[in-house]
Amino acid sequence: MELELKGNSPAALVAGILLLSRARSFGIPGVRVSIVGDRETITPVLGPAIFHSNVLASCGVGREDGQGPLVILPGPANLPLLACLSREGLGPWFELDTQGQGLHPATQAFVRLARDSRPAARAHSKQLRVALAALGIPAEPALLDLLFDAPAPNLTRLAITLRAGRAITGQVGDPWHRVLGASEQRLPDPLEVDGEELLERFAAGRLEPWLGRLSQQHRDAVDEWMMGIAALSDQDEGRDLALLAALGQLMSHVLVLPKNGMLPPPSGAEDLVATGLVRALGATRGQPDANQSLLQVFQFLGGTFVDSAAHPVDVGGLPAPEDRLGRWKWFVAGVSRASELSDDLWRSLMDPAS
Repeated sequence: MELELKGNSPAALVAGILLLSRARSFGIPGVRVSIVGDRETITPVLGPAIFHSNVLASCGVGREDGQGPLVILPGPANLPLLACLSREGLGPWFELDTQGQGLHPATQAFVRLARDSRPAARAHSKQLRVALAALGIPAEPALLDLLFDAPAPNLTRLAITLRAGRAITGQVGDPWHRVLGASEQRLPDPLEVDGEELLERFAAGRLEPWLGRLSQQHRDAVDEWMMGIAALSDQDEGRDLALLAALGQLMSHVLVLPKNGMLPPPSGAEDLVATGLVRALGATRGQPDANQSLLQVFQFLGGTFVDSAAHPVDVGGLPAPEDRLGRWKWFVAGVSRASELSDDLWRSLMDPAS
């Protein structure tokens, strides 16, 4: 029983692996799967990357013992870590910093404050760092990128970052809702304004519906921090207001919650990525090419390559994009397509006449 496949490399390789693995598990001898093409031209799909994928983990790609469908591909330390919070990697992808500079403008602003030559700027950076640490979030650029830029709603981003931070530090931190005080005010709507307008509203007393929901201790600290940021902004001509805008938007969503409200729990895929982030950020050794990992498994199971075939099965697929982010989306799409086709391919292999 033999089947020849043609199509883009992840789809063909995954389909071949699933077919050969099924034949082994059922104890069916004589099953052969070939791919029409040249193994030397397989498109590289390079890490570092972290995401959820039952299919790839079952194929041995980026799998760690005891981590289920978490996939971590290592890669050069000078490249951003690519991540996806959706099941099977079939959702938005984004980048996390690995160089200590930050990729999101708000993260970059925080780093500038922390390295500023002025004591007042560094003091305000430290105040924010201490506040985040109290929650269990170390103020590392990668985690700040996650907090400010992960493709998820504001409160979900906060919940995911709390999960990641606590996995890194091993500390639970203070309950987030301790920042809220007793208040009978009507809950305001979240704020969606830039840093300059936020400072203008603060100076005019028009942030009271939100700041009034803070406990007195936290209100005093926020007032002091905002006044200091306003002074620095006057000196810097608004250089780092992206940080204020990002924090204001995030905190305004927290401040509209009831006193004993809860953050939305991360999904299984989100939680897996969050808790695996600490290992992904340090993953620089191992096979960095996801397609090469698939190739090795395919050949180990007995898969071969042929130059041509009379009646190959076309698994389809578009050409691979040049950019890393686009290529990973292309890769997981091919993996998903192969997984969906595997049952039909198995039937065609077992009963070619059907």
